[in-house]
Amino acid sequence: MLYVFIVFLWAGKMKSCFLKIIAVLLLLQFSSICYGLDRCQSLKQTVRKEHIRYFGVTFPWWYGIGQLKQESCCRTNVTAFDAGQGVAQFMPKTVQYVNSLMHENLNPYNPNDAIRMQAFYMSKLNKQNWCGRLWLTYQGYNGGFALLKKEAQRAGTTNWSKMRNACNRKVLHFKWGDLDLCEVNYDYSRKVYKYGQQYKVGVDSRYFW
Repeated sequence: MLYVFIVFLWAGKMKSCFLKIIAVLLLLQFSSICYGLDRCQSLKQTVRKEHIRYFGVTFPWWYGIGQLKQESCCRTNVTAFDAGQGVAQFMPKTVQYVNSLMHENLNPYNPNDAIRMQAFYMSKLNKQNWCGRLWLTYQGYNGGFALLKKEAQRAGTTNWSKMRNACNRKVLHFKWGDLDLCEVNYDYSRKVYKYGQQYKVGVDSRYFW
């Protein structure tokens, strides 16, 4: 999904109308892949089962689907430009690490394996969530908890909007434009929440925000 963010920024920086049209067509093509066929529906039961296994029966598992939609549009065989693998877009080293914790040899391109790894790993990361709000767990996965802790200290509270204002991360510079890592990380939880709402079948037992 970082691909979409990059193309969007690139389009905004282009001075040529022709290049802007090309960028928009790329976005439309990706959107049709993501939204033309809702692959996520076929993963609902597996996500529900695995999140209940590792989080418990009251966990709002639909945010696990939201995360998969954000990561890969629920495509199981995709490899990203940054080497993210499968539906959960685990990096190769993360796959090795999670498998070592689970004492397994799970395949990130197998959706059942990937979703099991996702639920297990997110449940581990959730133990580092010091306030219980789920947005923090998902952003911790995306960008790490160390930076979030510094932003909470600067903001004087664990609050999404105040921490976003206190965020001061790297800005990566490319020929097509700049990539603000604050925007990437704080947009991640918003997307997980938005997509999770599409698959919600009950009441959130935990606050997301």
